[in-house]
Amino acid sequence: ASKNQEAKASRKNADEGDRGAVKDEAVSVAQDVGEVPPEPIDLADEIDLEFSFHNPKALGQYSAEIEELINELKHKGVSKDLIDGLRRGIGMHHEGCKLVYYRAVELLFRRGYLKVVFATATLALGINMPCRATIFCGDSLELNGLMFRQMSGRAGRRGFDLLGQVVFLDMAFLKIRSLVASDCPPLTGEFMLSPSMLLRALHEWEIVTLEHDQGNELDREKSEIIRCIAPVFSTPFFRSKQASLETQVAYHTRFSVDLLFKERLLNQNGYTRGLANFASHLFDIEPANFILARLLGKGLLHKYLEREQKRMIKGQRRTHLTVKLTSILAWFLCRKRLPNIVPKDRVPRKKHLPSADSPALPALPPAIAEEVVAYNESVFEHVQELAWTVASTEKIGKDPQQGDMEMPLSGKTFRSGWDPRGEPFDKEKSEFAPKLIKQITRYRSRSPFTAITGDGDEFTCPADLVSSARNLLHLDMNTFPTVAVPMLEAPAGSFEPSNSWMVDFMIHGKIKYLWDDNGIDPTKAYFLINKFKEAVKKASTALGYFAPEDDIVRKTFKLLHDEIDKLMKVKDGTA
Repeated sequence: ASKNQEAKASRKNADEGDRGAVKDEAVSVAQDVGEVPPEPIDLADEIDLEFSFHNPKALGQYSAEIEELINELKHKGVSKDLIDGLRRGIGMHHEGCKLVYYRAVELLFRRGYLKVVFATATLALGINMPCRATIFCGDSLELNGLMFRQMSGRAGRRGFDLLGQVVFLDMAFLKIRSLVASDCPPLTGEFMLSPSMLLRALHEWEIVTLEHDQGNELDREKSEIIRCIAPVFSTPFFRSKQASLETQVAYHTRFSVDLLFKERLLNQNGYTRGLANFASHLFDIEPANFILARLLGKGLLHKYLEREQKRMIKGQRRTHLTVKLTSILAWFLCRKRLPNIVPKDRVPRKKHLPSADSPALPALPPAIAEEVVAYNESVFEHVQELAWTVASTEKIGKDPQQGDMEMPLSGKTFRSGWDPRGEPFDKEKSEFAPKLIKQITRYRSRSPFTAITGDGDEFTCPADLVSSARNLLHLDMNTFPTVAVPMLEAPAGSFEPSNSWMVDFMIHGKIKYLWDDNGIDPTKAYFLINKFKEAVKKASTALGYFAPEDDIVRKTFKLLHDEIDKLMKVKDGTA
């Protein structure tokens, strides 16, 4: 080859080597750069610090965490206005907010990013959110001494600020003086034993026993587990100067076992049976869990939905199965009494109309109503037997500390027998004595003062039992796991009139109309709808383990949850 050809070949190889080096260098530079940085924020979208309350120091220290938390709210269906408020250091905390939102508010406030939080009673107890100043805007019937102490105690918390400020805005001076000078009321426990709690304990014990019999290693010994669980069903979690609480708790546990046996949730050996797992899964909605177990066990809910499915008209919302199922569940889940006053000057509207009987809830179908009445009567009779048994352990007037013969207001005490002069007649010779003694009403569980009317141990309704029982008993309406029982004496088989708020919402899907039609404000309505939806979701999940996929009850529960969730995500549904 000539010298010119050799020179051209050498130059070509040099050029290719240079291009390869440049290409390799470009690849290495791209690898060093990594991910593409986010686009800069437009100047028009930046938040002017002069018109914001957020803490720039906290933003600089926790910028990545705060940005991730706020961006997560966008995908959770939180309103854009609320998110913009968080970016400007303003939050809101009340029961109508979504759980993910007010948890974000609590975290951002503790980080020091938020400086202003508008809150209701949800911020009074059990949440660690210290601040520098607390402002009470206006008066409220729920604002009492305890709530005032809890809210005002957030200002000037030890270890955070040397001095805290409490400001009253638009509140009468007399109310301010009473709040400041009020004493904290005594703390009383609200823990109440329930058949559902006992059913859950027996179910867990059954699982532990099964694991032990199969030779599996347990985290704790069975004896240790018994020692931990036993005090719950034998030791009272509140105290009373008059009531014999230890005796009542022991008998309450025995009668709860008997009630579960009558409901066919336990067998004779104490093991769970039937729909016990379904009822224990829905423990937090008692007594709805027992009612649903009854209706499912006897097939009444299936028959009702199958009959209504044949009558369903596609274009008429009121005939859909989800609305029909809601009209049943509304008697058990998140039930509200009828409002005392319904606005008469309601603005008429041509669409988004409520149910025909609004605000009254439609009556239960006859077969289901008959079953609910039988359940209520069984529970009421059961609690009466419990009261009679506990009262039989102590004779009336034997112990003065029980207060059976003491007037509740004046404190005056009466004798339980004859006066010191003795009996007014001779039982053996008097003809009047046996006739008088024969007509005397015998009683053990009723208070002597209410027994003067001639009533014995037969009570007319749960309210009569609660108000007329001896001081030896500690009873309230929560002791009765009943459904829609009238507070006062009413005809047999009747229910307390209830609010149709959930049925109306399922028909028109507008929270804002629940105030006009049902007397429920939007904040409370949002909270109740979420609670109802979560209960339906739990029931739908539990049914997935018992019923086949084509079961009409299972499909309707699933469809009901999806429809409520969809209505809550509609923008004007929360208006």
